[in-house]
Amino acid sequence: MILNFTRKNELKARQGILRGVYEENQLLVGKGRHPLSRRRSFPLKRILLYSVACLFVFLIYGQYQGTLFSPGELTANMTTYSISPPGAGLSSERKPGTSGFTPLVNSNKMPVGRMLGLKIRRIMIDPGHGGSDPGCIGKMGTMEKNITLDIARRLKAHILKDSHYHVRMTREGDSSVPLHKRIAIAQQGKADLFISIHVNSLPDIPTNVIETYYYGPSNDERTLKLAEEENAGSEYGLSDFKEVVERLGQTMKLQESKEFAASIQANLFLNSRKHTEDIKNYGVKKAPFVVLLGLDVPSVLAEVSCLSNPEEEQELNSETHREHIAAYLAAGVFNYLNKGALRYEAKR
Repeated sequence: MILNFTRKNELKARQGILRGVYEENQLLVGKGRHPLSRRRSFPLKRILLYSVACLFVFLIYGQYQGTLFSPGELTANMTTYSISPPGAGLSSERKPGTSGFTPLVNSNKMPVGRMLGLKIRRIMIDPGHGGSDPGCIGKMGTMEKNITLDIARRLKAHILKDSHYHVRMTREGDSSVPLHKRIAIAQQGKADLFISIHVNSLPDIPTNVIETYYYGPSNDERTLKLAEEENAGSEYGLSDFKEVVERLGQTMKLQESKEFAASIQANLFLNSRKHTEDIKNYGVKKAPFVVLLGLDVPSVLAEVSCLSNPEEEQELNSETHREHIAAYLAAGVFNYLNKGALRYEAKR
C-alpha cells in the first residue's frame, strides 16, 4: 500500500513537470498564455455585497449633504470671480477647490469654510483714507487718516504675536492709496482675511457709535450715504461689478464675512463699554462698499469710534485709548479665527 501511494505521488509530480514544460513551449511559439494572466473567478457573493455597501454609503452621504449631486454638477459650479483694475473688465477663472459649490453653499448645516476645512494664513489690514484724503476731521482738528493708521499698526503688532499668521497693510505711512489699488494689494498679497479700519462722523448723534459692515445691499439712507462717500474716486463702474453682485449670495464669502463682522462688533463694543457708558451699539450691517466687494475673501469695514463726538475725539488723541481699540479689534479677529475655541480676552 505504501509503495502504491508513493508511486502515485511520483506520477503526479512528473505530470506537473511535463505540463509546465508543455506550457512554456507553447508560450515560446506565441500560442500559449502566461499562467499569471489566467483569470480568477470572482465570487458572485462578493460582487453583490460590494454593490450593496457602495449604495448604502452613497445614500447616507446624500442625506447628510441634504442633496444628491454628481461630480459633473460639482465641476459645473466651480467658477469664481475676481475684480481686475479699472479698464481690465471683469474676469472669471476656474479654480479647483475654491468657492462656487452651489449644493454646499445652500446647505444650512455648517458654514462652507469650515465644512471644507479652509485655513486663514494671510491677513490684510486697511487703514482708511491717507495722504491727500484726510477722512473726517474733528473739532480739535484730529484727522481720521492718522487715527486709522495708528490703530492699524497696533492691530498688526497684536496679530503678529501669533506666529501662525502673516500680516500686511494696504498703506504703511501717510500716503494716498486709491480704492482699486487697495483691492489690488490685497489680491496680489493673496489675503485670506481683510479688515478696513475707519472712524465715524455723526454730528447729529451726541454719543459715541460703533458699527461693523460686510458687503451687501442696504436700504438705509445713512448707510448708503456713507458708502457713497467711502466709494468716491474708486474708478470702478457698475458694469465691473454686475456679475459679481448677482452671484455674491452663492459664495461662502457672504457667510464668513457676516460671522467675521459679528465677532469684530461684539468684541469692540462689549470691551469699550467696560470703561464708558456713553456709547451706542449700531451692530452689524450690510453696505455696498467697493473695497469689500472687490475681494472674494471674508472682508469687513469697522467704524471703530466716532470723531464727531467731542469727548471721544479727545480720547482718540490718547495713545492708551488707541491701544485699547487695537486690542479689542485683535480680540474680534482671534475669536473669528479660533471658532469654537476659548475667547481671546482683550486686556486693559
